[in-house]
Amino acid sequence: MSQGALLLAGFVASCGAVLVLAGLSKLYRGVRGIEGGTAIRRLLRMPRRQWRRVELAAAGLEFLTGTVVCARVYPVAGGVVMAALGAVFCAVLGYTRIKRVPGDCGCLNWRKAAAMSAGTVTWRAIARGGLVLGAGVADAIAGSTGASAFHRAWFDAGVLAGVVTFVLLSAPLVTRTPVCHRRLWRPARAALRMLATHETFAAMAASAGPFGSLAGYRRAGCTEEFWLTPAPGSGGTRAVIFRISYPVPDGAPAVHATMQDMSATAAGHPPRMISVRDALAAGSSNH
Repeated sequence: MSQGALLLAGFVASCGAVLVLAGLSKLYRGVRGIEGGTAIRRLLRMPRRQWRRVELAAAGLEFLTGTVVCARVYPVAGGVVMAALGAVFCAVLGYTRIKRVPGDCGCLNWRKAAAMSAGTVTWRAIARGGLVLGAGVADAIAGSTGASAFHRAWFDAGVLAGVVTFVLLSAPLVTRTPVCHRRLWRPARAALRMLATHETFAAMAASAGPFGSLAGYRRAGCTEEFWLTPAPGSGGTRAVIFRISYPVPDGAPAVHATMQDMSATAAGHPPRMISVRDALAAGSSNH
């Protein structure tokens, strides 16, 4: 048996294990009366009682399919059903995301979300469905490895690769630093874009602006400072120093502003400069 076939069989088996877990989670929610898959239910406009029966039926199908795939007893048949489930997942979740229906996908959820109406289905949920679809197609085409593949090095490597992939697609994304809760990617530009939308910035810009195209930047611990001076020819004589702090992980940053004479600003101006226009343009394009 080739190494590639063993690696593929291990990856397929990991996808089958995910189907087993997904089926068990739906069964658990159905027994406990915990609502899940709210985005799909809203898309299909189903009553809660009818949706509960649909979830229980889906749980049984996912659990049975995942068990057959993991056991490697009928690899071709298991691959066909797995591919069909993956195609349904991708189609339904993709359409839910396009329509921006609020709620969760109910894929691997063992407890009720804190806010079912917040957020929409993520691209990572669709990617998980795509992996299930691809693994099912591959298993249906080349599903010749049976239970004898277990505990062989390349099979175990395929299982590990699948587990790591699904963990990366399921674990919460870390987008902020653990201590100061600043953005991980270009934190200074992200903070400047946030500052430009804050009411304090608007008030100071109206009284001391308009500001120039460059902002001085300095960070001290968990506090960020932006030094903005009036634009040339505006007639302004005082600069504004904005201080941003992040008190809690998911809370709104605190913004404080102080005014300073231009002479004092020139003497203590931070050495690092950031283009205000570039930062705001990047924020609008990303949005």
